[in-house]
Amino acid sequence: MAATRSLPPRRRFRLVALDLDGTLLDDGGNISPADAAALQGFSVAGGIVVLASGRMTPNIRPFYDVIRIDGPTIAYNGALARDSQAAGGGVVLETPVPARYADEIIEYTESERFHLNYYIGEKLYARDDPDLRRFAKLYSRQTGAVYHFLPDLEHFRGGEPTKLIIITDPSDPARPDPRHRDELYGFWHARWGAEPGVMLYKTNPEYLEFCHREAGKGNALLAVARHYGIDQSLTMAFGDNFNDVSMLQAAGCGVAVANANEEALAAADWASPLTNNESAVADALERLVTAA
Repeated sequence: MAATRSLPPRRRFRLVALDLDGTLLDDGGNISPADAAALQGFSVAGGIVVLASGRMTPNIRPFYDVIRIDGPTIAYNGALARDSQAAGGGVVLETPVPARYADEIIEYTESERFHLNYYIGEKLYARDDPDLRRFAKLYSRQTGAVYHFLPDLEHFRGGEPTKLIIITDPSDPARPDPRHRDELYGFWHARWGAEPGVMLYKTNPEYLEFCHREAGKGNALLAVARHYGIDQSLTMAFGDNFNDVSMLQAAGCGVAVANANEEALAAADWASPLTNNESAVADALERLVTAA
């Protein structure tokens, strides 16, 4: 359903899933006091708050400390969902990238000298190349992730990583470059766009992400809802970007923040008039969630 300015019907939602960057987090990487208070209130009333991100689980969990609640995590764009810490943090759903795709990406990035993030066992690995270290620094600065650098990634051939990211320079429409993100997306989409076992995402301007095709945030949201015995119609999701589309579509009510891209807006049931810098989450919860 295309997003609209007309409010969907109010419901007693029992689960709310939230993307982080560009949605719950403002442009400074912070959660507003209004959004934190609204999510605390939702949790105290018995609701389940799920933080859903392309980040690793250890880089998602600290935001629960900011909100001062606990809840499940959807990490790696939906490739891994874990229960709350109070429930032991067990795996609810895991859908890694098949080895044949991962091995080809390793070979390509080593031969063409691209920086590759390789995630497996909740750790992040990368080839130690001084000429590419700036991309690792960029990613660490943006997400807080800690790298384990190796001379190469050959050791991982045959493995099934949770996800992979090629990090490169953002594209400039005025200066096309095959090594830049959008052009690189075009190359891999032409190669794997119809493959059943892998999906490509453009997220941050520098990131080209590879996950299993069935590993989207939408499937992870449904798995978490089933785990808690919550009907799909009573789930709500917030997002702003390509990797949020499946979650916005899967939720009983998908909300796109005002700064969302066209794909996220088209996938949502409602477009908030507020951006991630204006406590859009708190405003939507007040408008759409009914009390017991």
